[in-house]
Amino acid sequence: MPSLLHYAVVTDPTSLQASLPGAPSVGTVYVIVSNTHQSEVKWDFIDVEIPVGSGRDDLTGDPTAISASIEKDYTVWREEDPTFGWDGTLGRFRAHAPSGGRLTLPDEESLVLVLENIPVSDLAGPVRLKIHERSGGGDDNIPIRRANFTTTLGVVKQAPRIPRNFRPESNSLVDVDAGRNVVLRWDGPDNLDYWIRDPQGNELPVQSAAKGPQVTQQSYTWSPPTPPKRGTTYVLIAGTAGAGQQSQGYFLTTTVHALVPEFDGGTRTPWVEGTPSRSRVDFSPEGVEIRNGTGARGTVTAGTADVDRVNTGSVHGRDSDDGWIDFPKAGIRVRDGQNDLGTVKAGKADLDDLLAGQGRVKGRLVVQGGLEVSDEGERALEATDSGVQVYNGLSVSGGGDIEGVLELHNGIYVHIDELNCVSAGTGMGGMTIKGNLAVTGTILAETDTLGRKV
Repeated sequence: MPSLLHYAVVTDPTSLQASLPGAPSVGTVYVIVSNTHQSEVKWDFIDVEIPVGSGRDDLTGDPTAISASIEKDYTVWREEDPTFGWDGTLGRFRAHAPSGGRLTLPDEESLVLVLENIPVSDLAGPVRLKIHERSGGGDDNIPIRRANFTTTLGVVKQAPRIPRNFRPESNSLVDVDAGRNVVLRWDGPDNLDYWIRDPQGNELPVQSAAKGPQVTQQSYTWSPPTPPKRGTTYVLIAGTAGAGQQSQGYFLTTTVHALVPEFDGGTRTPWVEGTPSRSRVDFSPEGVEIRNGTGARGTVTAGTADVDRVNTGSVHGRDSDDGWIDFPKAGIRVRDGQNDLGTVKAGKADLDDLLAGQGRVKGRLVVQGGLEVSDEGERALEATDSGVQVYNGLSVSGGGDIEGVLELHNGIYVHIDELNCVSAGTGMGGMTIKGNLAVTGTILAETDTLGRKV
């Protein structure tokens, strides 16, 4: 004899997904209990028995994890509401009155027994649910029997039949400089053809569909011919290929990145910041600005700098005691490590004007175009192609030979020691010799001091 109450089952999702390794599936089963009679039905309990285990026909391996509840939209006067929960002694979910009394389901009314958060077992297949009912009444006013009415309902656990889990196998950050490549993995049925669309839009066939009616789930891997140089998105395409035409049914994407990205066509950005110092390079309308971690102007370190122009306040040596060059408005100023004026060393200096406190020449001094020496604006010595002219006196100390003509306009004074000297000058009318005069050879003179011939 059939049950007095009518039962229907609905699941969420409509086909329960079997759990996969690392991807547990959770679902909900709704058992709808309705009174199709035109008279009320009295009931003591309604049990929902589910198969427990890990087989194809088992719903779950852990019934205690299921949340059970009951929903109804009718009211029976002076009658308590039913409760619904797991009974570990019976191994069933039971709906009954909390006090153990009898309950009423009015005619053409219904209630819903809800089993939520079911951890679905991992093998696909049909699952039978058994409903045990102890009831009486109805249109024939059947007395409550000792034996239970039993109704069997069915739900389906379905394995995934579409591609899924398209992802990098280990890490989406690829160290290309170390010679590594990315490995992409996905799961899916073997009755589909698979392609990978690269960033250039090329669709590369990577797996052909298996032959035969049997469909199995597989795990697939693929690596690009060339490792990605920067952030790259790959598209997995699954479908069928026949008669030279590709039929695309599913699209999944995943993105990987290079540890040190490389760009073929440049990068546009207002600034670049380093880690962990947070120093940065700003790209201003005038060029590039280097700043340190505090935002102040920073330091550029390089082996060689090739520039058209340098605007700077000073140039300093690498060490703290090295010299440097300041650039005041008047020109340049050379300093050593002690802030004093330093030394300029060069193989050759080509200058229009030289102002020095002291000049020292290690080798030979060659002056092209003549030499002029002045003292506070008055000429003291001038050397030209015609000879050397001394304006304020010539003092020769030590020995020396003079070849050619020595012309002294205002006189001559030769000092040998304190007792011996020779002097001659304008207005003297002759030469004065102090000391001995030694002559080797002949003295020739036209006249003596009195005008007499000698």
